[in-house]
This record gives sequence, structure tokens and C-alpha cells, in this order.
Amino acid sequence: MSYHSKHRQQVHECGEPLCHAVVSISERYCAKHKAIHEQEWQAKKDAYHKSKLARAIKAQQAKQYDQTERDPEAVAFYHSKQWKKVRDAVYVRDMATDQVTGEVLGDRKVVDHIIPFRLCTAKQALDSNNLWVLSYQTHYRKTKLEQIISQQPNGDNKLKHLDRAWWTKVLREKKEDK
Repeated sequence: MSYHSKHRQQVHECGEPLCHAVVSISERYCAKHKAIHEQEWQAKKDAYHKSKLARAIKAQQAKQYDQTERDPEAVAFYHSKQWKKVRDAVYVRDMATDQVTGEVLGDRKVVDHIIPFRLCTAKQALDSNNLWVLSYQTHYRKTKLEQIISQQPNGDNKLKHLDRAWWTKVLREKKEDK
């Protein structure tokens, strides 16, 4: 095998019918058709996430989580009228926007306790100053950090004293690291 054949880039034609553009073997489509297919795929994903089937699956997963993972006291709280009223008011106050990233969330309600619910007093649990809207991704990152901090010596006490400004700074830094 010669030097040139060993180092020649492998290519093929774009996978779009009647397009004869040459692309790297690692790509399926040329840049033009790749953009079109990515838009189509995103539209299909968005349609699925809004479908009745997807909502039914999410509802079943939430029910399963409540039954097997969540503390019964938390289940009762998160299904209470008082919580739903405060949650909806915070969602409106924060304009359905992730308070860390500024991302507009649409109809997905993730209202998070800044001081974790399990560490809140009864008054703090419904205090709108202890609540904010987060995207699922930001909420997931915050929950993982809470778990790490909680496992440290005096971790739960630290969590009780971390405020919105601290969480905003840390979660923004974590997002930029990704």
C-alpha cells in the first residue's frame, strides 16, 4: 500500500437522492442537506414530545416515581392545593423562564426549592422567595450538586444557607463547563 492511498481521505456522495456532493465518510449528508435533515429530525422530536403518547408516558413515569422513590410526605405536599397555587404563581412571576440560563420553558413547570424541600420548614416550603423556575437540565444539575454537598460533613447545614445568588453563579459556571 502506497503512502498516498493510506493517507487519502475516504469520501462518498451525499445520502440525499440526486445530490452528488462529495462528503467525508464520517458524514451522511452534505452541509446543505444535513441542515435540512436536522431541522426535520428536530421537528419530529418536538412533535413527539407534545404528543398524547409522550405525555402519557411522562405521567406514568411521574406516578411511578411518586410511588417508589419520593417520600410520602413530599408526595402529599406536591399534590396539595397550596403547593399548586404557589407553584403556578412563581411560574408566572418568573415568566416561564429558567432563572439561571434565561431559557423560555413553555408549558413545562419545574419550580424548585432553593433550600431543598426536605430541609425546609413548613413556612419555607410555600415561601415564594425560596422558589424559582428552572429548566429540567438546570434542575438536574442543581439536584446533583445538592446530593454532593449533602454528603459532605455538615452538608445539610450548608444547603440551608446557600441562597439564590450562590446557586445562580455556580449553576452558570457548571453550564459553561459543559
